[in-house]
Amino acid sequence: MRRLLKKQLKAQEMNKQSKLKLYAKALAEIVAKKGIDEKKVISNFVKLLVSSGYENKSKEILELAEDIILAKQGKRKITFETARKSTPSQNKLLEKFVKKGDIVKEKINPELIAGIKIIINDSKQFDASMQSKLQKISWQKK
Repeated sequence: MRRLLKKQLKAQEMNKQSKLKLYAKALAEIVAKKGIDEKKVISNFVKLLVSSGYENKSKEILELAEDIILAKQGKRKITFETARKSTPSQNKLLEKFVKKGDIVKEKINPELIAGIKIIINDSKQFDASMQSKLQKISWQKK
C-alpha cells in the first residue's frame, strides 16, 4: 500500500486536498475488502500518515474515507440541525426522510432561532431556519 501511494503521489504534482482524497480513497478500498486484518491495516495506515507528515490531517482523511464508503453503499450522512432538542413528534417526521443504513446526527444550534437545517453528506443543504429567513429579509433590504 505504501509503495503504491508513494508512486502515485510522486507521479503527479497534487495539491494537499487531492493528496488527502487519495489517502482516503486508498483507505476506503482496503477497508472494503473482506477478510482483512483491521488492526494491522489501521496500524500501517497511521504509520504511513506519520511518515508522510499527514498525521494532523487524519480526522479529515477518515471523514473523506467514510464518505467514499457510504457513497459506494448507497447510504447518506444526514445532519438535522435545530435550535432546540426535537420533540418525539418532530422525530417521527424526520424518520420519514431517513433511509435504512443512513447515518443520522442531530445537532443543536441556538443561533438558528427556530426551524431546521438538513445537511446531507456535508454538502447538500435545506435550510428552513428562522436565522436564514431573517438573513434573506436583511439582504433584500440592502
